[in-house]
Amino acid sequence: MAKVAKALSALEIRNLKSPKKTEFAVGEVTGLYIQVLPSGHKSWILRKVIGGKRRKMGLGSYPDVTLKEAYELARARRSDIQDGIDPIADKKAKKASLAVAKSKEVTFKQLASDYRIKKASDWKDAKQVQRLETHLETYIFPFIGNLIVRDIIRDHIIQLLNPIWATKNPTATRVRRTLDEIFGMAVSRKLRSDIPSAWKGNLEFELTAPKKIHKVKHQDALDWRLAPKFMEKLSALDQPNAPRPDAKCLAFIILTVSRPTEARLADWSEINLKDKIWTIPPSKEATDEGIVDHEGRKSEVEWKIPLTDSAIEILKSMPSRTGLIFNSVAGRKMYDAALSKLPKTLGYKATAHGFRTTFRTWGQEQQRFTEEALELCLKHLETDSTRAAYARSQLVEERRKILEAYEHWLFSGDKDNKVDALVNSGRIANE
Repeated sequence: MAKVAKALSALEIRNLKSPKKTEFAVGEVTGLYIQVLPSGHKSWILRKVIGGKRRKMGLGSYPDVTLKEAYELARARRSDIQDGIDPIADKKAKKASLAVAKSKEVTFKQLASDYRIKKASDWKDAKQVQRLETHLETYIFPFIGNLIVRDIIRDHIIQLLNPIWATKNPTATRVRRTLDEIFGMAVSRKLRSDIPSAWKGNLEFELTAPKKIHKVKHQDALDWRLAPKFMEKLSALDQPNAPRPDAKCLAFIILTVSRPTEARLADWSEINLKDKIWTIPPSKEATDEGIVDHEGRKSEVEWKIPLTDSAIEILKSMPSRTGLIFNSVAGRKMYDAALSKLPKTLGYKATAHGFRTTFRTWGQEQQRFTEEALELCLKHLETDSTRAAYARSQLVEERRKILEAYEHWLFSGDKDNKVDALVNSGRIANE
């Protein structure tokens, strides 16, 4: 018959000492011991055979856990074991479950901080990071910054957007897209399973469509018949003793029919002078309106732009062959505003972006180019025809012929058009 240990009293437990780590049988409950360290620290231990193996499980420290409480805990653990429950495995599982639950107690502000860090590394322009921070601090955090990500519902988003949806719709739309991305990050991290800021099938039923609120103001565009005279004046701005990189950049934009941001952020690594091709890398951000990267390069694919001889001449005239192609005279990054004020300086009511419309109108007037090729010159991929064209290698060579014809018009004009006479008669306004 197994020897039953003598039950220790509370006073005996308190007075226990040992010069080395020792476990004393407590008695009354079989397998209950108190471990005493030379430092005087004491803790409760239950020894029991579980699954054919002798195991030890801690029941807490003394005196935080009293003798009476140690008895109760020991009896409860023994009862669990008799019922087929492994207290040690159960404790580990509960601890792991608690850790998982705790890891999901993430506030929106904490998640947004991770998002900001990611975007700061993606973006090259500090102004974009600043705009993100302004949107977060001004429009988002006051409403949901301190809420747990999984607890945020559509009503929170509507409450957040309502004050600015009608009065500042372009900003509100950008804020909603930012929310989409941050909640997308939450879904990928399994912090929630949906995106409460999604437009389709969600907010579109509660908020007025942006296009019905905000009327898009189209960029001022130069009449295509005035383009040759404009190019003549633009070219005259750049002199050997007074270089004008802004004028060269605008001329490059006009010749490539590119977006101003695409050109001013063009890098030499994207240029192949031998093959006369400018390759713009694909963008990274998906939005309801398509995939748009944060540098304004609207394309979900790698995009190739044919370079005409005049565009090549501009590139070869630049002082450096590394990094950004176009910089200001002071060596700083060039901004859209610096480019768009040039036409006004020359006496024309137009913007840098508006020259894309100038090209499109010119192309339409020619009646010798296909619609899909003209759209692809503008890097428009929204229509079925242009998607089909992309499948045919982006029609690079057909677009090259169009851009070469446009180049010829820009620098030679059409002598039969009598543009000067039309201007003098007032039938074409130049401002």
